[in-house]
Amino acid sequence: MPTQPFMGLAGDQPIAKPLPRTLSVLETWGFGLTGHLSWLFSVPTIAVALGPSAIFVLLPAVIVGMLLNLQVRRLGERWPDIAGGTPNYTARLLNNYPRLGRYAAIGYWSAWIAFLPINAIGITELIKANLETMGIACPETILKIGFTVIPFILAFSGTRALAILHLFFILPAIAFLFTYCLQGLGWLAFSPASPGFFPSVQTSSVASFQIKDWMQWLFFSLWATCGCETASCFVADSRRPGETLRFLTFAAWLIPVLYLGGSWVVIRLATEPGIGVNPFSILLVAAQPFWGSSASFLVTLLISSGCLLGCATVVSNTPRILYQLAKDGQISPVFAVVSRRGVLGPSLVFGLLLSLVCLIWGDITRIVMVTGTGGFACTLILFLGLWLRRGRPEARSRNRREAVWPWCWLGLFVLEAVVLIVAGLAIGWQDMLLGLLLPLALLGVDAAIRRIPFAPFHPNWWINRDQIKPQGHFKDFVAVQVLVLLILVCGAASASWFIKAKLDGDAASASNDLFIVLLMTIAFVGIAIACWTSLPQVAAIAEAREIAESRFITALDTVPDTVLVINNNGAIRQANPASEQLFDLKTVELIERPLNHFFPQLPLVPDLWPNRNEQTLDRGDRGLRFIELTISQRANRELSEYIVILRDITDRKLSEVALRDSEETARQQATQLELTLQDLRRTQAQLIQTEKMSSLGQLVAGVAHEINNPVNFIHGNLAHISEYTEDFLSLINLYQQGYRHSDPEIQTLIEEIDLNYLVEDLPKMVSSMKVGANRIREIVLTLRNFSRLDEAEMKGVNIHEGLDSTLLILQNRLKEKPELPSIEIIKNYEDLPLVECYAGQLNQVFMNILSNGIDALHNHDKERTAQQIQEQPSTITIQTRLLANTRVVISFKDNGPGMSEIVRKRIFDPFFTTKPVGEGTGLGLSISYQIIVDKHGGRLECVSQPGGGAEFIIEIPLTQKLKQREN
Repeated sequence: MPTQPFMGLAGDQPIAKPLPRTLSVLETWGFGLTGHLSWLFSVPTIAVALGPSAIFVLLPAVIVGMLLNLQVRRLGERWPDIAGGTPNYTARLLNNYPRLGRYAAIGYWSAWIAFLPINAIGITELIKANLETMGIACPETILKIGFTVIPFILAFSGTRALAILHLFFILPAIAFLFTYCLQGLGWLAFSPASPGFFPSVQTSSVASFQIKDWMQWLFFSLWATCGCETASCFVADSRRPGETLRFLTFAAWLIPVLYLGGSWVVIRLATEPGIGVNPFSILLVAAQPFWGSSASFLVTLLISSGCLLGCATVVSNTPRILYQLAKDGQISPVFAVVSRRGVLGPSLVFGLLLSLVCLIWGDITRIVMVTGTGGFACTLILFLGLWLRRGRPEARSRNRREAVWPWCWLGLFVLEAVVLIVAGLAIGWQDMLLGLLLPLALLGVDAAIRRIPFAPFHPNWWINRDQIKPQGHFKDFVAVQVLVLLILVCGAASASWFIKAKLDGDAASASNDLFIVLLMTIAFVGIAIACWTSLPQVAAIAEAREIAESRFITALDTVPDTVLVINNNGAIRQANPASEQLFDLKTVELIERPLNHFFPQLPLVPDLWPNRNEQTLDRGDRGLRFIELTISQRANRELSEYIVILRDITDRKLSEVALRDSEETARQQATQLELTLQDLRRTQAQLIQTEKMSSLGQLVAGVAHEINNPVNFIHGNLAHISEYTEDFLSLINLYQQGYRHSDPEIQTLIEEIDLNYLVEDLPKMVSSMKVGANRIREIVLTLRNFSRLDEAEMKGVNIHEGLDSTLLILQNRLKEKPELPSIEIIKNYEDLPLVECYAGQLNQVFMNILSNGIDALHNHDKERTAQQIQEQPSTITIQTRLLANTRVVISFKDNGPGMSEIVRKRIFDPFFTTKPVGEGTGLGLSISYQIIVDKHGGRLECVSQPGGGAEFIIEIPLTQKLKQREN
């Protein structure tokens, strides 16, 4: 029986977390097409070896491959959360026979793992053949190891990046492959130079071959066609698993087009004697009639793409097979460990080791036979499992028209069993035996991993390493960045230069001198560009992070409430100094203690705790204390940590008990307490928002100031550059007029650098630099105008400037995006005098109202059709006017969905929000209301009804004197 899914430190929470659904439908489809590329490496050899008789081998293999794809889709719909696809569905089907299911899954895994070194050897041989024609020695060992190891290195950076890279190359590769098939069939059918779509009677005699030969070739054909269901491996990662599974039907119908149509092209056109069994040579000969001179290039592209994409798929699907087996308790729990970035580290390391073993072996034919036997056995056992569970929903087809009678699975099981035995004996019984024993050997290694007390063999070692925060920072981060950039730039330049020198056969000292100059120039230019672009930003980000961490730690040390950081098992990892007074323990004594040790009423797992609740703390002789416990949703989503705030509310509780002594007194004090709590919440909200805006204003002003200095430096020197450029060009013109018959070398250099074009383009370049510098200065001025750090006191300001500054900051949210249309801003400004106000705070009110309007319009547009959006585009109308020469009215009106009366009445309440959890705090409009009403003596109201949009109206006095007079 399988072991239980492995548990966490607390004993009741599984460490194996589900894979994040980060892959798009197209990315999973890309992985699903990799199996079709295996046609390049197996079927051409079969077609050439058997000729037209190959169809009798390929046809049953195509039928089995299509049936397998359709049935795997059905299994995926039954178990959409299972990763790894076919082998793990097989293990789930055979849950009553766990050892057999585990054996099948490991056999499938070993077949795919061996596919990577096979591809590495294949692409190395392709490179070697091309280099030998140039007389260049090929470093075979380095290339083989590189092509084997690099995919694993990429996989350690995360599946999403690898999936995007894979999708970028799979689309052209599969397009060229099917172009090969369809164009070849069309050429055979319609070209005058075609030898005929069908062979002539004289040449069409079917070669007779024995049943063992037929089964031997059928073994390799089934090995290829049954590998076209790789999309199922990524159903658990897919954002839309249903769409990923539907692709399996499409993939099934691609199999006959490729394996019958493409093979027929090879059968009819690759007929030259002595062509050999090399897939590249076979495909090249078959493609030359209809691809002509481009055949070599396109076939090389197909072969290399097939190898590299196969490697990428191997490091993506094989870790998921081991992950799901470990998650189900079938193998060692270490293989179920998932890092914060979704990387299956232990599974990748284990796969890399087996790949290197296959690479050292190096015999492709025997590797295919030995590991292919395990993969073949997996599909054989899958058919057996479908027969055993023939009455269950997962073993039945979707409808009767697609129904495959239960006896079909038994028939396929018998067929594949016979093929495996006969083909194995024909090819070599030793390799077949090794292939059947290989999964058992790997399961033996897994058993050893479970029992050997070696830290990396156990999940906690990987989990702890993943949760370790980087303790140190580079003291000179810029130096490290420059060093890395130099290595990359110089390495690329050196490689390019030496390859060119080798191809040209030119290694003269003059060229070497030029190379040194070129190399240093490239290095300096690269570093110069980096110093003006990315390096200052990276350094500033690192510095800002250190400052933020320092301020956060200082704040924790000063607050009177106890603040704890706990892990996903409820154990305390950090505590502030206030915790010592609450628990009567030193901070170091609290570390690693579970919080429910102090509060027994709490569940073991923090996910089950309510966001806010009250607990009692028993401090022995010092009596009970009443504690208010507040827990965050998740402090750090990568490290699975939570922040817990403990507030001692004992005094408040005692006050409540005392209030019960007198009904009248209790009612009065309860009312006062409610008012006090409201004031506290309002004050807390205002302090939070004020601090946030103060920090934002400082950040904006600081960035604007830092940008302003270098921009002024550039802008100030552009005038001199323009003047010097004109003088320089004039001097060149005088030289050209005075020395029309210049030295031949000078004339040659003039032609090489295209002097006329430089003379024409240089002034334009300087002019465009001026325009860019002016634009940056305008943006800096706008940022400084919005921050208004120097205007903390009330003073007269231009309201329209504040509105325009806010709109500029929000411009990116107003522009059209692929998933959202643009929002039109309509300005109806009247001439207004200067208004006495707190400019920075008023700008924040504008920002809050406009942001809420933009959010409402975007949500409304998501629910509308393109035609509705075109007929009634989203707009926000901003209107300003003077009211009786004493007050200014500013209104913001949108044509969105509006709001109900219940929502409108609560729109300015603190912490009230209609947005999803995590997207809104409910503080923006509450703070805006306080700023307008309390700080400016004005009025802020909302007018709205469902379907009629919303309008926010601000009314403030022109001067402070008018405010006092009205009061």
